[in-house]
Amino acid sequence: MSYGQAPQTRVNIQLLGPEQGLPSRNTRSLAQDGRGFMWVATGQELWRYDGYTFQNFTAMLTRSLGGGTLINQIRTGPNGAIWVAHNSGVSIVDPLDLTCKTINPSKPFKNIDSKQHLDVFFDKDQNGWVSVPRGKLIKINKNFVPVALYTPPADAGNAAAVGSQITKMFVDGKDRLYAFSDSTYLDEINEKANLINRTNLLAKDMDPRRFSVFNVVQSGADTLQIYYKHNISKKFLMRQYALGTRIFSPLTDIDTPIAADVIYAYKNNYKWYKSSKEIGLLNQKTGQFTNLTTRLLQKSGADIFFFGACLSTDGSFWAAGVDGLIKVTLTEEIFRRYMSVPLEKTGDIGSSVRGITEDNSGMIWACSYGYNRDGLQYLLHQIDPLTHLSRHMQLHSKANVSNEMVIPYKVLFTKDEVYAVTDGIQFLKIDPETEAYHAVAFPFVSGRGFTSFYKLNDSTFWAGTWGGMGIIGTRDLKPVLLNDKAGRYIKNERINNFMPWNQNRILVSTTNGLYVLNQDASIYEHYGQTAGDKIKLPALQIFHTAWFENALWAATGQGLIRIDVNNKTTQLFTTHDGLPDNNIYAALPDERGNLWLSTNKGLSRFDTRTKKFHNYGISDGLPHLEFNHGSYLKSRNGTLYFGGLNGVVAFNPEKLDLSSKKESGLQLISYSKFDAGRNKADTITTHQAGQQIIFNPGDRLFAFAFMSPDYQNTSLNRFRYKLEGWGDDRWQMFENGNKLLFNSLPPGNYMLKVQVSVGGADWSSQEWQSPVRVLTPWYKSVWFFVLSLLFIGILIYLFYQYRLRQIMDIQKIRNGISADMHDEIGSTLSSITFYSQALLMQIEKTEHQQVVQKIKENAQQVQEGLSDIVWSVKAGSDQIEDVFARMFQFGSTLAESKGFDFRFESDSQLQNLKLDMQTRKNLYLIFKEAMNNAAKYSNANTVEVYTTRESGRTKLTINDNGRGFDPGFIKKGNGLTNMHQRAAQMNGVLTIHSAIDEGTTITLLF
Repeated sequence: MSYGQAPQTRVNIQLLGPEQGLPSRNTRSLAQDGRGFMWVATGQELWRYDGYTFQNFTAMLTRSLGGGTLINQIRTGPNGAIWVAHNSGVSIVDPLDLTCKTINPSKPFKNIDSKQHLDVFFDKDQNGWVSVPRGKLIKINKNFVPVALYTPPADAGNAAAVGSQITKMFVDGKDRLYAFSDSTYLDEINEKANLINRTNLLAKDMDPRRFSVFNVVQSGADTLQIYYKHNISKKFLMRQYALGTRIFSPLTDIDTPIAADVIYAYKNNYKWYKSSKEIGLLNQKTGQFTNLTTRLLQKSGADIFFFGACLSTDGSFWAAGVDGLIKVTLTEEIFRRYMSVPLEKTGDIGSSVRGITEDNSGMIWACSYGYNRDGLQYLLHQIDPLTHLSRHMQLHSKANVSNEMVIPYKVLFTKDEVYAVTDGIQFLKIDPETEAYHAVAFPFVSGRGFTSFYKLNDSTFWAGTWGGMGIIGTRDLKPVLLNDKAGRYIKNERINNFMPWNQNRILVSTTNGLYVLNQDASIYEHYGQTAGDKIKLPALQIFHTAWFENALWAATGQGLIRIDVNNKTTQLFTTHDGLPDNNIYAALPDERGNLWLSTNKGLSRFDTRTKKFHNYGISDGLPHLEFNHGSYLKSRNGTLYFGGLNGVVAFNPEKLDLSSKKESGLQLISYSKFDAGRNKADTITTHQAGQQIIFNPGDRLFAFAFMSPDYQNTSLNRFRYKLEGWGDDRWQMFENGNKLLFNSLPPGNYMLKVQVSVGGADWSSQEWQSPVRVLTPWYKSVWFFVLSLLFIGILIYLFYQYRLRQIMDIQKIRNGISADMHDEIGSTLSSITFYSQALLMQIEKTEHQQVVQKIKENAQQVQEGLSDIVWSVKAGSDQIEDVFARMFQFGSTLAESKGFDFRFESDSQLQNLKLDMQTRKNLYLIFKEAMNNAAKYSNANTVEVYTTRESGRTKLTINDNGRGFDPGFIKKGNGLTNMHQRAAQMNGVLTIHSAIDEGTTITLLF
């Protein structure tokens, strides 16, 4: 038999030194600033700790001093500033902008003969009091100005020794100030640093030769606790001293094993006691005192000495010593452990537990892969939940004692019998009294073995395997594998869990979703991702299901699914919502609206009403973080059991105090960026929340580091973010611990928001946020776009003006040519015509008259052709309407002289069409040639001309009703040839259609 380990207060000790980035183990003093960062002095260096890394701020201090120094003490001052006392004065570090201001408090006072500034204290009015040698104090007001000096009275006419020092200052309930030096006196001082009263703490009933004041601590608003040391017996005694009445209480033995030089209290739960060589804590609820000195010695591995101590705002106790910085945290365990063994490393494995069940008497049965005790290995275990005693059983075969060992996977019960399936292929009937079993082997079709076990009734058991489902009866012990049976059964799929469902059916969890089975194990319906499924699931690997709060909950390999069976809808919860791990093995409900989830990273409590998670890890008392499939149970009395890689944990959720909500602030440690232009990374440590962060266009590889001033278990702290304005405003988990990384960000304005979950608790309602602006490259900016448009517009305008001038110049040249041709050649041709006519009237011979007549006709033809050329060259007649007007004028004149009817019609679509000089000339000359041919040869009485617009081209049609001709026999002269050539120059097509006595039609398409 063995007892389970009861829950207790868990003490976690961490020694921080060079392994964590602190270069020296010899830490001298420490304090916590107003933002929650821990500051550590190692003598000549000043470091800041954020729970993850140490950062060196010595350079900031030495810049303020102008050189190095020896740090004597650091304290947390008003407004959370860090005051550093050293041999050059006092430096005040602003934790927000990380600036350092140094003052020399001793400078205004002539009777201070030492540069050492040993310690700093503060009164209720936020004034600083700096301790210097010979027991003196310097008062520094809120403006960091030294305003007063306290000098202790001379003892027997002699001034205090150089080594005398004020080591403690106390403020009572009426804001009166008291100073205690390393002698025996307590001095009351007023605000002007004048002595009001001196009290000898060695009262009249104490012989100073036998007793000495060991230490003084404040135990109440108006009470001091004085520790005395007997100089001969080395025994410690104590008494109380009332500050207001100046009355000593009777001398008694000390109430704790440690005579402390400092006592810290945290939320009325614990009191921490520290002396130079001992640390202990008192549980104020139970009165139990725990001395941690031995454990600290084991941690440091050497003799210890503590210089300073600090209780941080989260309740963590810190001590600065010669062996490093020590952090001590406390966790109230809630879990009782069975079959757990100490592990050297977190990843080690103890006794791995599988199925957990409860028999009719309330005893808890657990199967394991082997629990070693007294040199023997046990595989089946029985836990009494009342006495917490465990019985461990070795199984052996009834048929053969030396038979191969079987490993039970899960146990089930009928009224009188105990049955089990194994991790292999055996079905067992077990006799608990003799620990003997009878085995029935299933065919090896089941693959690697059984995965689940379910009692349909006292005579029928269902078993799930890695590759299907089996059935066995308790009467005949004959197994049936449904893989071999015809019909709609679950086949070749891993079965993880069976659960009673409505209408006397069974809900089965598999690696292919959920199946609803009838009593004969046939499939009724399926929920998954295939066509025809009534409910579509976001994940298929289902380990366990539970009906709770009017919904079906599925524990899967991809998170927790809430299934609304009525509305056929689902909702998936993952690590983004607060889960420690997406691999969930079980979901057990309690009576408070919570689901308790076992995962590969601890346990998680999910509030189904608020949709919040609270996670539990090693520091909460879990023997291991990784739990097992099939290893869970909710007993009849409400106790929950979970099995994992190091035994079983059990607890009753009804007895847990879940009222406290763990909230913690969030701070940005620093952010960095890589400046591609300078090929250098920049890190900014002084950014304050709410201020805008600006990145230049060439910046990339952005990294943000965050911390929370909760140091209880930083390994469980999780961070998530959302970057509003990036297209996805959902919360996203940090993938690198406390660091958020972006390779690059497109130009734009964003809002970065960050939340933290500390120590496994729910996401804090406090939120860090800061606007982020990524500047647009100059070549993508609005002003560059506007200037580019303006520049392009100017170029277009200048080109337009250039082309306009070119066109005007060409028009001037064309008009000049046409004018010259008209004036010079036209007038000459007119003279030839006139002189020919005059000559005809004087010549009598007929043959001479014919020659002169020919000269006259040729001159008239040239003059007419010249007129056409002048018209085509002259600018201002580029509109097609001008061409049509000249064509109409020529046709009308010709028709009138030849005596035929002339009709001319133009399409309105051609009104605004412009023609270049060559085109309009060719168009007009083709028309003119066609009209002349009709007038000379067709003997027509009607000529019709039509112009139309067809498919983006212009069509000219000339039709006469003359006698026509046969195109096959007509000889092509210069006229027809010229017409075809001109049409080709226009990129047009000229067609002539004619027949004898049917007229002629000429068509030009260009």
